[in-house]
Amino acid sequence: MDFYGIKDFPEVSLTGKIKQKPDDFVVEEITPSGKICKTGLDLSFIKDLFPQKPREHLHFTLVKYNYTTERAVAAISKKLRISKNRFGYAGTKDKVAFTAQRVSVWNQKIRQLKWIRLRDIRLKDYKYEPERLTLGDLSGNRFLITIRNINAYKYAIDDELKKFREKIQAGILNYFGPQRFGEQRTVNHLIGKQLLLGNFEGAMMILLTHPGDISGDAAAARKFASDNWGKWSEILKIWPRYLGLEASIMNHLVHCPNDFAGAFRTLPKKLRRMFIHAVQSYIFNVTLTKISGAGIAVPEKMPLVGYETKLDGKVGEIILSLLGSEDLKQEYFKLGRMPELAEPGSERETLMKMRNFRALKVSDGEAVISFELDKGSYATVLLMNFLRC
Repeated sequence: MDFYGIKDFPEVSLTGKIKQKPDDFVVEEITPSGKICKTGLDLSFIKDLFPQKPREHLHFTLVKYNYTTERAVAAISKKLRISKNRFGYAGTKDKVAFTAQRVSVWNQKIRQLKWIRLRDIRLKDYKYEPERLTLGDLSGNRFLITIRNINAYKYAIDDELKKFREKIQAGILNYFGPQRFGEQRTVNHLIGKQLLLGNFEGAMMILLTHPGDISGDAAAARKFASDNWGKWSEILKIWPRYLGLEASIMNHLVHCPNDFAGAFRTLPKKLRRMFIHAVQSYIFNVTLTKISGAGIAVPEKMPLVGYETKLDGKVGEIILSLLGSEDLKQEYFKLGRMPELAEPGSERETLMKMRNFRALKVSDGEAVISFELDKGSYATVLLMNFLRC
C-alpha cells in the first residue's frame, strides 16, 4: 500500500501553504437540521441561562483550537471524572484547526459542564436530548480557509480562482483526504490491513514504531521502541507523555506481554474502526483513480468494500484485483478475531458536492476562501484541485 491511494493528482500551477496556524483552517459543523455550529460568540449563551428538563443525553457545542476531537473529549472526560465512552459525536475534526461541532454526553447535567475550564476548549449551546450522537449525525461542514505563500500575484490568483469555479461546476472527484490515513504518519490503512489479516503484533509494530512524526522526541521514542521491541517497561520510561494512547497500549503489554489483541482493545472502539475504514478508503481512492484515468464513465456511487459487498462490473473487477494484490479477501472484513470491528460494506458518492464557494479576500501571495461540503467530503481534496498545498 502506498501513500493514500490518489495516484492521479490534478495538474495545477499554484503552490501555497495551509494550516500555518490553527485559525487559518476554520471548520464549523452543520447539523442535520441545517444549523451551523459557530466557533465565535453567538446568542446561545442566553439560552444556556434558562433551566431545562434533564434527559438521558446532554448535547453541546465543542469549540476547540489545535486539538483533535478525541483529545478534546478525553480532556473533558478527565475533568468530569467519567469514561470517554459516555461521549458521542458525528465526526472527527482536524487537529491543526479552529473548529466547532456537536457532542453528546450520557447522564450529565449542564451545571457540571459549565464549570469546566480548559485551555483552547470552550463548551456552549447546551440541550438535553433523548438520543446519543453517533457517526454521521451531521449534514456537512462550513470551511473558512486562509492560504498563504501562494507563488503568484493577485491577478494570477484571481484568474486561477475563476478556472477553479468552472472545475467545481463540472464536478470534483470525491476522494478520501489525507486525514483519513494520518496526516503526520500515513499509517492508518497499513494498521488496518494487518488487523484484517489477524496480525495484531504487526499492526502494533506499525502503530508504535512507524516513522513520520514531526517532533524529534516522538521520532526518537519510536526508533527506541523498534530497537527494543518487547521491552515495554523500558520503552514506557522514555515515551512522550502526549502520546497517551500508545502509552495505554504498552501499559497493558507490561502485564500481558504477548496479548496484542487485548492491547488494541484498550483503544476506543471508534478509533479501532478508523483503521478498518482507512483500508476501505484506500481501496476506494485507488479504484476511483483507475476508473477516471481509464476514460470509463464514473458511476454515481462506488462501494466501500466489506464482507457483504456485491462486486460486479468494471468497478468490482478493479476492487477484487486490489484486494488480491494486498493478500486480502472480502471475508477478512468479518474480523473473526475482533468481530466488533466487522464491516459489511457501504457506498460513497464519487463526486464532491460543494456549495456557497466564495473568495473573501485575494491579495499578492494570499487568499481567503469559504465553502460548504457535505459530510464525508474533504476540504483538503477540494484544495488539491486549486493548488499544491
